[in-house]
Amino acid sequence: MRKGSVLSITLALVTAQLLTVNLVQPAIAVEPKSSVILTLLHNNDGESSLGADAIYKSTSGDIKAGSAAAFAAVFDREVQDARSIGNAVLSVYAGDSFLPSKNIICSEPGSPKSKKPVLDAVAQAKMPYDVHILGNHEFDYGTGFLSRYIKAFGANGKPKHPFISGNLDFSKNPDLKSMVGKATLSNGQIINGKVLGQSYIHTDPVTKHKFGVVSAVTWTLRTISSPGSVELKSSDLQSTAKVVQAQINSLQRMGINKIILVSHLQAASNDKELIALLKGVDVAVAGGGDELLQNPAIDNAVELIPGESAPVGAYPTILNDRTGKEVPLVTTSGNYKYLGRADLVFDAKGNLVEVKPESSYPRRVVPLSATATAAGITDAVMPKTKIVKLVDQPLTACLSDFVAPIAASNVVFNTDRGSATVLGVRTAETNGGNLVADAFVYSYNQRYAKAKLPKPSTTTPLVAIQNGGGIRQNPATVLPVTGVVGKISRGNTFDLLPFGNTLVAVTDVTATQMKEIFERSCSISTAGGGQFLQFSGMKVVCLRAGTAQVVSTPAAGATAGSITTAGTRVKSITLSDGRALVTNGEVVANAPSVTIVTNNFTADGGDNYPALAARKKSAIGIDYEVALFEYLRSFPNGTDNLPTIPETDIRYKALAGEGRFTWE
Repeated sequence: MRKGSVLSITLALVTAQLLTVNLVQPAIAVEPKSSVILTLLHNNDGESSLGADAIYKSTSGDIKAGSAAAFAAVFDREVQDARSIGNAVLSVYAGDSFLPSKNIICSEPGSPKSKKPVLDAVAQAKMPYDVHILGNHEFDYGTGFLSRYIKAFGANGKPKHPFISGNLDFSKNPDLKSMVGKATLSNGQIINGKVLGQSYIHTDPVTKHKFGVVSAVTWTLRTISSPGSVELKSSDLQSTAKVVQAQINSLQRMGINKIILVSHLQAASNDKELIALLKGVDVAVAGGGDELLQNPAIDNAVELIPGESAPVGAYPTILNDRTGKEVPLVTTSGNYKYLGRADLVFDAKGNLVEVKPESSYPRRVVPLSATATAAGITDAVMPKTKIVKLVDQPLTACLSDFVAPIAASNVVFNTDRGSATVLGVRTAETNGGNLVADAFVYSYNQRYAKAKLPKPSTTTPLVAIQNGGGIRQNPATVLPVTGVVGKISRGNTFDLLPFGNTLVAVTDVTATQMKEIFERSCSISTAGGGQFLQFSGMKVVCLRAGTAQVVSTPAAGATAGSITTAGTRVKSITLSDGRALVTNGEVVANAPSVTIVTNNFTADGGDNYPALAARKKSAIGIDYEVALFEYLRSFPNGTDNLPTIPETDIRYKALAGEGRFTWE
C-alpha cells in the first residue's frame, strides 16, 4: 500500500436517503492551481490467481503469464517510471480481489476466527495500491471472511487500507460496522481501523494534487453473492446513477474537480450505460467484466502476451456523459495478467484534456524465463522476492496435495463462461456443464436413501441444475486445463467448482414451477448471465424472441425478489423419458412433479430464483466439488490406470454437449 497518501474519514449526510462515508484528506496546504499528469494504474478481477497459472502458446514454447509476485514487480516499475517524469500517481483495484478457489482454501475462508494468513491480502498489501473498490466476490464467503481479509492489510487486527463501495451501507453489519467512522491518522496512515467508506479523496504526496474516487458495486450483488446485512442502496441502473451522482456532487462541493469513477458492475457495457446518466466524471475504470482493451497506437508485440485472444475494444474507450462530455473508460483482463496504465493530462482548472496515447495501455505481466526471452519479450520481470517468500512458497506447500491426478479424460470439456460470440456455461449448453449436472445426479443416486429422499422413478423423476456462475474458469476455460485430452487433478476440480456450496434436493417441484425456473434461466441476453442453468435429466427449448422474465431486486435480507413479468421464452421442457412438462409454451396438464438436485446457493434463490427460494430444501450432505470428484472417480480405469472418460461418451463428445438445450 502506498504510504504517502494523506486521508481521513468523515461522515456526511448527502441526501435524506443516502448516508455517505467519504475517505477524504484532512486540512492541508491548498491544492496547486496548475496542470498535472496523473498516471492512473488499475486492475480488476485478480480472483486469487496468485501463481503464474495462465499458459499461452507461442512459437517459442509455452509462456507462463500472471502471478501476484510478477504483477507486483510490474506495478513497482510503472510507479517508479511515472514518478521519474513528475507524474501524480493513483492506483486502484476495481474489485474481485479474491475468489473461491483452491488457492484461497489455503487461507481457511470458512473459519472467520482462523489465524491462517489471508494470502491474497498478504500479496496485495505489498503492492502500492491507494484504494480498493469492493466487488461481488469479496462477499462470497460472507462478511466474516471479508472482515478477516480487510484486517489482514494492517497489523494486530487493525486495518490501514481503504475499501469503498458507493452503494453499500455497512453500518448494520456486525462484522464490518466497526470499520466505519471517523479515522485517526498518523503519518498519513489510518491507525484506528476506520477504513470502510463510499468515496475517496486522494492527495498525491508528490504533486499535492487532489483526485476524487466515486464507486459502486453491481446492483445484483444480493442475488449473486452473500452480503448478509450489508445494505445495498441501489436496485437498478437508474438508482445506481443517483447514488453515484450524489457522491460526485458531494466531492465537487468540497472543491474536488478531478473525479474518477471506479466501479464493479460485472461488465463494461453496464459502465457505459451508467456514464451516460452521470455528470462530472472525468475518467472511468470498470471492473467485473474481465475485458481486454487494447491501444491501437501500440504494437501488439509490446502490449499483449503472445498468443493472447483478440481484445474486445479500444484502450481507452471514449464515451459520452449526459452532457455530451467525453469520458474515457478503461479496464483490462484479470488474473494479474495485465496492469492498466492511463496517463491523464489535466489542465489548471481540472479539465481532462488528453489521454497520452504513447504511454496509455495495459502492461502485460510475464515472469522472466528462457521461453519468454526466446519469444522476444523484453519487458519480462523477475517476480518480487518478498511476495515469493510470503505467498508463493506457503501456497505451493499448501497445494502439494492437489497436484496428483485423480482421473483422466479423452474429451476436452468446455467450461468457458461464454459471451455473445463464445459458447460457454453462461450462454448455452456445454459438455462441461453437462458433466457437472450429471455429477449431481450420480451423487443423489448414491445418497438418497441415507438422506431419506425420494428414490428416482417414473413417479418421482430426478433432474439436476447448476447455475453457470458457479462454474469457474481459473486457470483455464477448458478441462483438462492443458486444452488437450489428459489428466485431471483435485486442484482442477476445486478451481472449477470453488465455492463452499453443498448439494441439496428440492422435492415435488411442479411443471408450473419448472417453467418459472427456466424462464429465469432463459431471461439472459446474448452476452449470457450467471443464472443460466446447465442441467441433466431433461431437454429444454427456449425462444430468443420471447419475452424475458423480469424479477424484482430482492429486499434487504432476501435472496430473491418477485416475478413482475412472467416471461414467454420457454417453449418446451421434456424429461429424459419423453414425458413433457411444457409444450408450445404451455404447462402440460397432469405432468409429473420432479425432484431437483442442485447447489444450496441456487436452491436458496441465488441469481434471483424466486420459485426456488420459496421451496423447502433437504441436505444431501456433500459439497458440490466432492460430487464432481466422486463422479470422475466412478469411470472405468484407462490405460494409465486412472478413471477415464472415454471419447465415445455421447454426453460429452462435443463441446456443445448432446442437445439437452436449444435456443430457437
